[in-house]
Amino acid sequence: MRQKSEFTVIANSSLSSDEWKVLALLYLPILGSNSFTLYHTFYHLLNAKDYHSNTYTLKFLSDLLNLDLKTLKEAIQKLEAINLVNTYKDQNNYVFNLKNPLSPRGFFQDTILGQFLKSEVGTMYFEMLSDLFKVSKYDLSTYSEVTKDFDDVFTFMPSSKYQDDSMYLGRKNNGGSVIDDVIDYEKFVESLPNRLKKPILYHFNTKNKIQKLAYVYKFTIDELKEIYEKISYNDGEVNLSRIEFVAQTFFENKKQTVNVEKIKEPSNDDPSKIEFLKTVSPLDVLEKYAKNDYQLMGTETVMQLLERNEVESGVINALLMHILKYKNGELPHINYLDKVLENWFKQGIKTTEDAYEQIIKREEVIRPSSKQVKKSSTTPSWVYDYLEKLDQDEE
Repeated sequence: MRQKSEFTVIANSSLSSDEWKVLALLYLPILGSNSFTLYHTFYHLLNAKDYHSNTYTLKFLSDLLNLDLKTLKEAIQKLEAINLVNTYKDQNNYVFNLKNPLSPRGFFQDTILGQFLKSEVGTMYFEMLSDLFKVSKYDLSTYSEVTKDFDDVFTFMPSSKYQDDSMYLGRKNNGGSVIDDVIDYEKFVESLPNRLKKPILYHFNTKNKIQKLAYVYKFTIDELKEIYEKISYNDGEVNLSRIEFVAQTFFENKKQTVNVEKIKEPSNDDPSKIEFLKTVSPLDVLEKYAKNDYQLMGTETVMQLLERNEVESGVINALLMHILKYKNGELPHINYLDKVLENWFKQGIKTTEDAYEQIIKREEVIRPSSKQVKKSSTTPSWVYDYLEKLDQDEE
């Protein structure tokens, strides 16, 4: 690191008051004041609109915090070590990606962080800090539950064997979109050592997460086995909350040693484009259309899109392809992409076929270099309003 080196700070979301409390009471004793202050400063350099900062020099940061460059580097490394910051480097320029702190439960259950905090503050103060985050369970032992079931209130006769294969856009808290099986999950389970063959492997969230990792990162069963072992403890228990971070690190290391061949994409007028959108990996789309400094950071964005939105994977690919072309290879913040998806949903775009017909097939209306719209009698009027809205959101 040099004083003339430039840096940008990015993040995925704002922090809640509870997360700041976790940082101040649980992370601070481990980090020390320099790293804690640095994280705080990084956060407040972010633009509230897109959670990206302006570009600054390390000298600016050094002068602002009154820290020499060596001390500043040590403070950054501490934040990296406990997964509060991911650092990306391009020659002498840096991007610091801020990560949210763990929940109180996640922190205390983390074998390393919980025990390290105890060693820093002592058992007595550790218990005091733990008590600050505990919530008393309301005693319902003298009550009987009288909650009505759906059938008690509503009369509804569903059609027999009715199945809705459509996917609907919108936030959900139960894992987002469901990915078709990419790997033979039974073979994956069989490949694991016996100590890891726990019931959690057959939970929906675990299976869905493994399939998403296989889909997004194109991992083999052997690679997924290695990643799963990295999040396991000696007693066979696993910390599933760490699997995305471990998978991303594994992928980054793999990418440095493998020459990735860019995808061959059908033309927009080719009917096979729909099947292409449904089956191509989002990382292949990033590899082809995103600028180099956006590709690695984009992996986390892709996983968030799949987790946060109940939508076909083909729609996610269409979104990435469309936005990256429109913005000349620059991948916007996750909140921006969510807004575009919401806009698509309002216009009736819910499936890969919809995205192809309404957006991909009509991309000739866009001039990426000037971001002007060519009027066409065959293009719905809402498309022009939508493209203008994209420019407004960017400004």
